[in-house]
Amino acid sequence: MERHKTLKKPIDEKDIKTLLEDSAKEAYSRPWHRIERGLRLNRLRIFVEDISPQFNMTSEEKELFFIFLQKALDKKLLNTLKVVSYDQDTQRIKLIRDLEIKRNPNGLKWGFTVKRLKDGTRKKKRAEDTCISTDASVTNNIKFE
Repeated sequence: MERHKTLKKPIDEKDIKTLLEDSAKEAYSRPWHRIERGLRLNRLRIFVEDISPQFNMTSEEKELFFIFLQKALDKKLLNTLKVVSYDQDTQRIKLIRDLEIKRNPNGLKWGFTVKRLKDGTRKKKRAEDTCISTDASVTNNIKFE
């Protein structure tokens, strides 16, 4: 019995590269809560690079701050659209709510502000949100206690 062999069209490397690039662009243009963890880490690293000049971060501070954001992502603190404002057009993080960064004589400190309940069982709206943004005009509105 004779078997017929299927002739496959040779794959061009350029076609593979364009396919991968297109799928990566498509992945980053999804809403924040639909992006996979590895791609979110990539966007967080870019966010750190974007805000580092505003706080005069050293390379060591940038790395420590990225590790902090990575742990926050793993603890599911950066999963919702309410916390992370992500621009799908530019494919960058615009701001992270309740994130505070301040420089002390000892170095740079960062963390999330804790929302406190006021009188009653319902949360009161705060007059001013704290956030870190890549936009300098938004960053000037940071409230430090």
